[in-house]
Amino acid sequence: MEIAQPGRHRSEDNVLAVLRAELARLRSGVDRVESGLARLGTTPPAASAARVRPARYYEVLVDVYEWGRHGVGAPTFTELGRRRGYDARGLGGFFVGGKAALRREQDRVRLSPEGHRLLAEYLHGTGR
Repeated sequence: MEIAQPGRHRSEDNVLAVLRAELARLRSGVDRVESGLARLGTTPPAASAARVRPARYYEVLVDVYEWGRHGVGAPTFTELGRRRGYDARGLGGFFVGGKAALRREQDRVRLSPEGHRLLAEYLHGTGR
């Protein structure tokens, strides 16, 4: 007979036992899936794999670049994006992530270092 630990009820011990058994079952399943993937020789895609972006993405970067080193005002940026087929929500994607193409500085939108890199690749035909 199992003895309950001090401060806990027997029903709590039963719940813990059930949860531990379920965890063991799940771990076993994960191990089977991982070994099956290893046998198939599959590997996750490389983190550095180039992301395919539509031409309009790069065209927005060109538009921002053409406004000069001080960038473009936020309302003008929204209009430029609209002309390229983006709505205001879609334009937010230019500012997110560790390698965002654009950055906001006060009321201006400018290319980030990553944006400059992407633009250079696009203009030299090595992007996309």
